[in-house]
Amino acid sequence: MEMVLSHVSALQFLRTPPVVHQMYGSYPDISSRSAKRALIRAPAPYGSISLPLHVLVANPSEAYRGRSYMTHTWSMPMPPEALIDTEYGVTVTSPLFTIQCLSPRLSIAQVTMLLYEMAGTFSVYRPVSRIRSCLQRLVDAGRLPSVGGWRPMIGLDGQLRDLWRRPPLVELADLNRHIAAASGLYGAKRLASGARDVHGVAASPFEVQVALLLGLPRARGGFGLGPFEHNKRIAFSGRARTLSDKGVCYGDLYVEGVQGHQPVLIECQGSAYHGLSNASSDDNRAMALQSMGITVVRLRQEQIVNPRRLSSTAGFIAELLGKSAVPHTAKQGKKAARLHADVLADWWEIGA
Repeated sequence: MEMVLSHVSALQFLRTPPVVHQMYGSYPDISSRSAKRALIRAPAPYGSISLPLHVLVANPSEAYRGRSYMTHTWSMPMPPEALIDTEYGVTVTSPLFTIQCLSPRLSIAQVTMLLYEMAGTFSVYRPVSRIRSCLQRLVDAGRLPSVGGWRPMIGLDGQLRDLWRRPPLVELADLNRHIAAASGLYGAKRLASGARDVHGVAASPFEVQVALLLGLPRARGGFGLGPFEHNKRIAFSGRARTLSDKGVCYGDLYVEGVQGHQPVLIECQGSAYHGLSNASSDDNRAMALQSMGITVVRLRQEQIVNPRRLSSTAGFIAELLGKSAVPHTAKQGKKAARLHADVLADWWEIGA
């Protein structure tokens, strides 16, 4: 049986930095009974890809459910480029087909979150302790290579964080093409529903969380302040250049004001899933932006974790934009509570 990793196993594979795949070289197979037993006995045989493995099969006769792996039968036609042959001894479902397979068991907001990750410049990766120790030793020695443009985020304490920077795994145009090709297939409708809320290339999970909580329509549990433009490129004026000592900047979340109000740029800072910032550089940039009539709002994780604090934050930003800051109705409040729980779930565990 050809092993095709799918569902959460494919997601975890796609999140794994290439340098970790290279440490393994190739992954064990599951084609025989002895291989299955060896897989169970081995310590983390697939790294952070947890057992049982999720495997896609075309024939119901190949169905299997055990401690080593479990199968998912896909008997329909596959979208183009649905499978990826890797150099590590396994085939995996593509990023978009992986999310399509997972989508029926996820909320629409979580489908959107995974799409943002695949199309964004970040990957959430939680290594098992053995791999984390190996990676940390390489970081401490200054010898961790950047393979394929993947670079880990390092905390102020010098420790690895569960966030890596990398080039996007898919382009936004790929998303639209996949949705068109997958129309009518299992999971395609929910995938399309999640895609409607992807409005650009995000740089961190925290940025996505803020965009969904503040930006989604009130009828769906958000605060209706979006959609936001991600990583907005802003060319500085002459005075702003002097203030910042730079010619251009990229802001996390940008939105225009209404009725003559200034645009607002939301900077996402200090999250466990967001990059560390340089305080003096941030201050210079904020002054430069404000000199150009752009209001800068800096958000931290604690401002969205508590629902009451989130509501107050949304009201403050709404006033800056010249928008109504009316509280949620009872029905909207229930949807907001569900959205809050979905968006702030453990990102690594989404789809597990």
